[in-house]
Amino acid sequence: MFIFLYGDDTFRSLEKLNQIKEKFKKEVDPSGINLVNFDAENFDLEKFNAAATQSGFLVSKRLVVVKNLLKTKLSQAITEQLKEMLGRFKTAAHTFIFWEAGMPDQRTALFKTLSENKKYTQIFEPLESAALSNWVKNYLKECQGKMSAGAFALLLAMVGNNLWQLKNELDKLLAYKAGEEITETDVADFVIGKISENIFGLTDAIAQGNQARGLKLLEEQFKAGLNENYLLTMIVRQFRVIAQIKPLLDQGGSEKQIAALTKLHPFVVKKTLPQAKKFAWEEIRAIYQKLLALDKKLKSTPLSPPALLSQFIMEI
Repeated sequence: MFIFLYGDDTFRSLEKLNQIKEKFKKEVDPSGINLVNFDAENFDLEKFNAAATQSGFLVSKRLVVVKNLLKTKLSQAITEQLKEMLGRFKTAAHTFIFWEAGMPDQRTALFKTLSENKKYTQIFEPLESAALSNWVKNYLKECQGKMSAGAFALLLAMVGNNLWQLKNELDKLLAYKAGEEITETDVADFVIGKISENIFGLTDAIAQGNQARGLKLLEEQFKAGLNENYLLTMIVRQFRVIAQIKPLLDQGGSEKQIAALTKLHPFVVKKTLPQAKKFAWEEIRAIYQKLLALDKKLKSTPLSPPALLSQFIMEI
């Protein structure tokens, strides 16, 4: 039997692969002796043929796992030999799992051979919307964690559907809160996301008076699907952090001391220190006033949010 697992969501595809391996060990071979692994770096046709044709040691079958075979640059002759072998192994007692990171070229003969049996072919595409939310909810439930609705939305906005990073960020937050509810502030302080980097970049552009870069970053945020309220909240928060750090920096506080006194995440302090050095107190106060005015305009004028935020950047 052939099982073919592939797709861009390598977190879930590897999870599935490991589940099959564990089931094989539990039900067939607890020793794991009859579990044979090949990958792109060590794939050898003769060794693969031997693994596929030899009987299981003290058990009825083997589990043969081949990773990233379709990424391997095989000669035409070897490809033909491999196709012939796979044709013979389809009815073998052993189970073969072919796992691919990413989306392989579906035009190749090997792909067509491996994906013939749709029942045992599984594509792992990145989770979106409801499916992604459900994954996070289930993970929190498994870990007995709690998270506010605002924190939940912010986490997904910052990280997106990268399950490797989502798990890593959730593990950090769960360890930090130790059973308490994860808040929006926790996520903003601890999570290094695809959007938070751009918020730092946007603030940097404002500090440097680089309107072109600021407008470009702003446009990217809107294209990523963020709304004006979220962007305003994050910009205000970043200037609030600058205002917290500025007096301690002026007093000669070190990065470590500032993090301890403000209770901000060390990463946030490290990233914000260069920005705090660029702004004078008068500039910070003036920007706060402009942000307050921007908030009122967003709620009361017919101008579009992108136009108002662009105007804010142009006036700084």
